[in-house]
Amino acid sequence: MHRFWDERYAEEGVYGHEPNPFWADQLSRCTGTHVLLPCEGEGRNAVWAAKEGWNVEAFDGSGVATATCLRWAQQAGVQLQATHADAFQFEGRAEGYDVVGLFYAHMPEPLRKSFHTRAMHWLRPGGTLLLEAFNSGQLRRTSGGPRDEKMLFTESLLSEDFIHLHVSLLKSESVELNEGPYHQGPAEIIRLVAHKPH
Repeated sequence: MHRFWDERYAEEGVYGHEPNPFWADQLSRCTGTHVLLPCEGEGRNAVWAAKEGWNVEAFDGSGVATATCLRWAQQAGVQLQATHADAFQFEGRAEGYDVVGLFYAHMPEPLRKSFHTRAMHWLRPGGTLLLEAFNSGQLRRTSGGPRDEKMLFTESLLSEDFIHLHVSLLKSESVELNEGPYHQGPAEIIRLVAHKPH
């Protein structure tokens, strides 16, 4: 799987250079100092957050993508930590993070719940989880995402996976994606904002 992503990211800017709009909107409402972006790819969300003054850590299973993330940060004149790491080996700050952002981080069904549990663990008490991904309706679209329905999300599935968080937003939406060549056109997505209890 890592080889697939290395090959995908060999073509730079495959998901665009601008931050995900939901990420940019929601992060501006968050408080704190430290952000974690798992499965961040080339770093479009990480670089933007660093420009906004956040202390940013990101990781991805693709070494090609991580190298691009570091280069984009240097070109933007910002500092961030970007690590080439597997999602099930990355440890992160012992103190946790104020915000964890999961953007199109789709895992095979046997790994999904475990990954989401790790995401909750990375949050500090009072921290915020922001998620945007494809919902199960995306199978009828051609704008990106897994072709395996078991890797797509529903509101009930995310409610169960993040049962230990306080959910303030959980909504499926139809949107028009314009995020590089692999996220283009009408799409069926799901968005989540949830908070870890103090």
